[in-house]
Amino acid sequence: MLYSFSLHEEIVDFYEVMRPKEQETEIRLKVIEHITRIVHSLWPLAQVEIFGSFRTGLFLPSSDIDMVIFGEWRNVPLSTLSQALQNNGILKSDIEIIASAKVPIVRLLHSLSGIKVDISFNMDNGVKSARLIKKLMKEHPSLPKLVLVLKQFLLHRNLNEVYNGGMSSYCLTLLIVSFLKGHHKPKCDPSVNLGTVLLEFFEHYGINFNYHKVSIHFQEDALYKPKLKPGNFLSVEDPMEKGNDVAKGTFLMHQLRLSFQNAFYLLSKVINESAASETNVGSFLHLIFQVDPNVMVRRDMLLRNHSKTMQTLSHLIEQPNQSQSEEFAFNSKPKLGHGNFSKRKKFR
Repeated sequence: MLYSFSLHEEIVDFYEVMRPKEQETEIRLKVIEHITRIVHSLWPLAQVEIFGSFRTGLFLPSSDIDMVIFGEWRNVPLSTLSQALQNNGILKSDIEIIASAKVPIVRLLHSLSGIKVDISFNMDNGVKSARLIKKLMKEHPSLPKLVLVLKQFLLHRNLNEVYNGGMSSYCLTLLIVSFLKGHHKPKCDPSVNLGTVLLEFFEHYGINFNYHKVSIHFQEDALYKPKLKPGNFLSVEDPMEKGNDVAKGTFLMHQLRLSFQNAFYLLSKVINESAASETNVGSFLHLIFQVDPNVMVRRDMLLRNHSKTMQTLSHLIEQPNQSQSEEFAFNSKPKLGHGNFSKRKKFR
């Protein structure tokens, strides 16, 4: 089968366009600082950590910020935090308490920046996962480009949220890593032709992978193991927590698999036809996903108004908090690096 180097170049171009800009990172750090100040106005000894795509640098313009607060409460103080956010510049209509989820969170749209934030309590697996992904990025230089392309692929199909049956970014990243280092290694160096790697990823998880009998593992380099409970769902053991299946909430795996399969057939067909007829295809990626133009418009506005937004956020942060501290008791969990993280300006 003929593979076009044009797809490789388009993946690289997509990554360069969509990768975080310094101004975006600075604004997000200000948002984190703002929310952290609010948290500390309530619980001065609380530890605030960032995880997820912002911590790893693998975020799209539409991605949210994942934050976790470490402390000890009789009950998870979702309403207390929500009220404090309202008292400090976040609109009530932009705050949602999701108490019934497996991991209860406060979800908000940061009113001044338009950035979405999810805040959870006492969940340290996200921080550990972010550390692992950063390590894996060093081992696999092609990983960031493949992650951003495939995240957009899932986002376009509304299959990027676990609570809707989709796949988490962490699970997606582990799928890519398993593919890159597993028994079905790409036929070429990923740094040479990412187009080939993307096509083989779609072929592997869309056609060849045996979801019924095989699960993905990372313990002791055993990348595949027989499933304990055969079924058509994906099973991926968390490298950071043995026995934790990070794909257990992805109940739309049949839809994901079909999407991978269709992408493989469509791209293969067009690439082969283009090569045979020597005709130029404007965009291969456009065949399998599109970027919401409204997202790009908002991103462009945020970048253009960077200085003004930073000034407004700085002024808001400097204002005295209206919230009153509560009585609480905190555990002795050691800090996980929040101080150093807040000073970071760029990601690689």
